[in-house]
Amino acid sequence: MVKIIAEKKTSQPVKIYFDPVGNTMNIWWGNPSDAYETEEVESKDRNDVIVKDKYGKPISIEIIGVLPSELNISDQISRLGSHDNSPYILQG
Repeated sequence: MVKIIAEKKTSQPVKIYFDPVGNTMNIWWGNPSDAYETEEVESKDRNDVIVKDKYGKPISIEIIGVLPSELNISDQISRLGSHDNSPYILQG
């Protein structure tokens, strides 16, 4: 049986932004306009970023490298061999 020790209700919904080209996902449970500083997660396997407000309270996390290489658009484009910045049209 799970016992809830503390529960806090919030009036703001959680917002999730996914960037398939940058291969990142941002999860916001605070107000993005309150972002004040960032801190990298200390892990040898990850380089995610925690966003904090001016009081040091976490309000967001950016998860870097969400997709595996096979589904990562940036990785697939780099395999095409072109190194210029021309846009690509991706077709299914």
